[in-house]
Amino acid sequence: MGKFFEIKKTGFTLTELTFVVLFIGIFIVLLAPFVSKIRHKAKIIACEENLQKIGLGLDLYASENQGKFPPDLNELLKSGYVADEKVFDCPSSPHIGSTKEPDYTYTAGYTILSPSDTVIVCDDVVNHKDGKHVLYISGDIKWEERMR
Repeated sequence: MGKFFEIKKTGFTLTELTFVVLFIGIFIVLLAPFVSKIRHKAKIIACEENLQKIGLGLDLYASENQGKFPPDLNELLKSGYVADEKVFDCPSSPHIGSTKEPDYTYTAGYTILSPSDTVIVCDDVVNHKDGKHVLYISGDIKWEERMR
């Protein structure tokens, strides 16, 4: 006789649901700073890869043009020394860079014989809050912390 009056419990109680939602909320709050740091680091790495491609394009251009670097970065794309215009777009920049408005500052007029510690390309000031990448004529890329 007792089997007819049994009520099967299905689903969650309000207390259990509240606990699960609270647990997920706390987990998200604790995880958010780590996700932000990982994204920031990924953008810095992608930016450095862009500068490596630009540096390679500059070296190839100079090796085929009597050691002279191009008059502007657009020449690298026009002449086929870089394959994609996206290399001129820093992922951390607030605007989309292109050959006409790259996210990197290029200093024309140097040759391969210029001192190897001469900066030829660097991040624009607005690209990163905490510093900038610098590409030297030697091909080295360094991260310079911003002075506070």
